Amino acid sequence: MLVIQVLMHPAVSGLILMGVIGALTYKLGFVDISGLISAFVVGFTVWYTGGAGAFTILLFFFVSAGLATKFKYKAKAKKNLAQEGKGKRSWKNVFGSGLIPMLFSIGVYVSQMFADQGLIDASIPFWMFGGFIGAVATTSADTLASEVGVFSKSKPRLITNLRRRVPAGTIGGVSLLGEAVALFAGFAIGLIALVYAMFAPGILPITNPSQMLFVLPLSVLTAFIGCNLDSLIGAVAQNRYVCDICGAITDKEFHCGYETKYVGGFKRFTNMHVNFGSSGMGAALGVVLGAGLFVWILGGLFFWLLASSSS
Repeated sequence: MLVIQVLMHPAVSGLILMGVIGALTYKLGFVDISGLISAFVVGFTVWYTGGAGAFTILLFFFVSAGLATKFKYKAKAKKNLAQEGKGKRSWKNVFGSGLIPMLFSIGVYVSQMFADQGLIDASIPFWMFGGFIGAVATTSADTLASEVGVFSKSKPRLITNLRRRVPAGTIGGVSLLGEAVALFAGFAIGLIALVYAMFAPGILPITNPSQMLFVLPLSVLTAFIGCNLDSLIGAVAQNRYVCDICGAITDKEFHCGYETKYVGGFKRFTNMHVNFGSSGMGAALGVVLGAGLFVWILGGLFFWLLASSSS
């Protein structure tokens, strides 16, 4: 009995779970050593503070991102569109995508303690959970859209000018396939949260029917908007290089086997910074949506689409 109690403790079970998952993902080539260590930190923290529900949502991102990266990897490599290092994610990738969700998972844990003591409003843990979902949905949507969207049959369009077609892999390029995959990622994450809320009440900070109704649209909206914010930040601020061979605008210093030319953006503002920034914005959107302010988000999205398509 004592052994079972020890194994069920969040710290012990988290260490065992992350050990098993870490070994499998490293063997599958999802991460390198630095990525493995940082993923262990992020995963264990989310398991301990957010429980099984939050961890399952984060695990969806980690597994789906790994599978999407490996999807037709050789074909992407031939087009110079594949993730470097044979698709293995390093600590920069892991922390760029996982640090914000980890912080919001801690936020859920702390705010829930205060809410249980009557020190803060009981709805604040759900707002924090909205931030967690927003961050994970954004990073999931962006990764899947980037890795799968390159196979779109139609040329991507530049997010700052939707009338302009650009080569696949261009920073700030968006495609219909990528947008569809982003929506799928948001739907899947929202569905996971909804299933937990319905069949394992108490595991997630969803305490009333209205919050349950918010979860799925919250996840889908943050995935879609956050993914496009990532593309927008990349197009505006990320370091950009042009390939003289194919004309692609990329963040890589070598493309098509030749050195690229630096053409814009902040030279030290890399894809990791873009991911971190978009993850934070996705979390902020999730908090706003968790507070029920859907009309402001939908209004802003409408005017952005109108302005971009008419430019």
